[in-house]
Amino acid sequence: MRDFGRATGVIALNTVRELVRSKLLYNLLFFAVLLIGSSMLVAQLTIGQWDRVILDMGLAAIELSGTLIAVLIGVGLVAGEIERRTLFPTLAKPVPRAAFLLGRYLGLLAMLAANVLVMMAALALVLRAADYSVTATVAAAALLIFLELCLIAAAAMFFGSFTTPVLATAFSISLLIGHLLGDLKTFRQRSHAAAAQAVTGAFYHLLPDLELLNLKSQASNNLPVPHGFVANSALYAAVYTAALLLLAFAIFARRDLK
Repeated sequence: MRDFGRATGVIALNTVRELVRSKLLYNLLFFAVLLIGSSMLVAQLTIGQWDRVILDMGLAAIELSGTLIAVLIGVGLVAGEIERRTLFPTLAKPVPRAAFLLGRYLGLLAMLAANVLVMMAALALVLRAADYSVTATVAAAALLIFLELCLIAAAAMFFGSFTTPVLATAFSISLLIGHLLGDLKTFRQRSHAAAAQAVTGAFYHLLPDLELLNLKSQASNNLPVPHGFVANSALYAAVYTAALLLLAFAIFARRDLK
């Protein structure tokens, strides 16, 4: 167990070192900060409620940029390395495959957390320039966005453990349908085709309900967070993320990489 933890820590640290040199990471971060900064200009075109415009654009930029980082980089850390065959020197050592995946995942989470903090700092500066501040609801919304990114990163690891980078990317992005589960349920109820009902029913029960991790509307409208909502949502995200990681460990441990 101690060797497993040591191997996981070493791989996580090496992953952070690799990602610090990633141009894609900095490009996506720059794009998000630029979008957050431009929200001030867009807000000036509206009459009042500048904070709503800034928060709408700012939180959306954090979520979009973070999702792209979680998917594109997360897939590359597993499926990309398998395709390039660059992980074989690491696995040739006495490193459990589960430790490799977990280390990669933790390294990615560290970079996602750093990026969310940087983007939240940029959003706080823009709000400050407009004479507003970061409220408790905004902070809760940012936390749930980070938990959503953790879940999506776990999905990228899961799909990357058994398929190609292109398919893993497509499958990971498809999880964003989780924001539309309410519409999916309505469509299923109104549909008269048995096949459509079966497919939409499968998606409804398998996909994560990402709306449970969405407080952007409440944050932009300065509404209070319902009691217990953040804790329950965090628990939901943790269980779903753990399930994806456990499935990834099981599949990757049995995959023939030759």
